[in-house]
Amino acid sequence: MKRILYIKNISGKGRGVCCTTLIKKDEVIEVCPVLVTHAPDQEALKTSRLVDYFFNFNKEEGTLALALGFGSLYNHAVFSNAAYSLDQEQQTMTYYALEDIPAGKEICINYGGEYGKEYQEWFESRNIELKK
Repeated sequence: MKRILYIKNISGKGRGVCCTTLIKKDEVIEVCPVLVTHAPDQEALKTSRLVDYFFNFNKEEGTLALALGFGSLYNHAVFSNAAYSLDQEQQTMTYYALEDIPAGKEICINYGGEYGKEYQEWFESRNIELKK
């Protein structure tokens, strides 16, 4: 069966990513190529809302990455049903299920990269009310 991801309006959050079929625990949801910024570009990005869609790529080098596909559109959940891993060499982000995710349910990651991490400061710094 072919998996089809789609965008759905999620009450209190805006757009969210869902799937037309069940995703089993540990299954790969999506592998997304990433576009990596150069450190000098960060200053321009930081003054734009676009920065909210980027991930840290290499903190030591000061680079950010924009995940293509649906990668930069997954919403946050403290106790997320999905997680991601970054492959710097291949320049990809792989999203995978932490539990079975029924068809039509929103797929969420934890922006802090750790299951259960509150990550409240990210939302507060952007004046975003985190819906629980």
